[in-house]
Amino acid sequence: MIIANWKANGNEIINNSWCNTFSSLVDNEFYKFVGIAPSSLHFHQIKNFFEQTSIQVGFQDIDIDGGARTGSISASMASNDGCAFSLAGHSERREIFKDDNALIKEKIEKILDHEMTAVFCVGESFEDYQSENTKDVLKLQILESLPSSLKTNNLIIAYEPVWAIGSGRTPNAKEVNSIHEFIKDVVQSATANNIEPKVLYGGSVNQANASDFFNEKFVDGALIGGASLDANVFADILDIYRRLKEK
Repeated sequence: MIIANWKANGNEIINNSWCNTFSSLVDNEFYKFVGIAPSSLHFHQIKNFFEQTSIQVGFQDIDIDGGARTGSISASMASNDGCAFSLAGHSERREIFKDDNALIKEKIEKILDHEMTAVFCVGESFEDYQSENTKDVLKLQILESLPSSLKTNNLIIAYEPVWAIGSGRTPNAKEVNSIHEFIKDVVQSATANNIEPKVLYGGSVNQANASDFFNEKFVDGALIGGASLDANVFADILDIYRRLKEK
């Protein structure tokens, strides 16, 4: 699966142009590989545009509750609006909004309780990477954030090295493949029915490096930030994914 994370970008005119361009470049049969997470403000615009397709439209984050929580969107509200998935634990949420593993766990529980797919983001800092602590950091994030009784398959992991997001720097594809295999093993060991999740890679994925990642056995797709804002680039990355993963 290839998920576009638009973050706090877009407006109705830009979004409409993106959708028209993308739909002109991609055959409908390949929409099944696509997820789009626009801003919550533009969720309905994107969902309505692709209503008759298999593209999944989701949220970038949800709150753990509804009611007297000004500015929040609850999992119940998202689900009732037809949200297919929600991200949880993105590094920008951890850093800017101080989401910790305990809160992320609650968010994942709420997402799954409302029958949406949870896209759980994990990643290490550059200091951890240099110190070769990546696996320890990821294991702790997984063990502290996943509900211990988790049995559902509505879980996707997105591995995003914090130091690679939007920086143009990426670990090599073999490193990423090894980390993805490790993540799958940890999740299998930590879940009630030994779930082996799909693991997406995120962190400066573009047209030039996408084939390197998608050629790897344990890389199941990508969570794409900046490059997803250009419909032509996103369509190219999707085409690379389709050719390499569906051969």
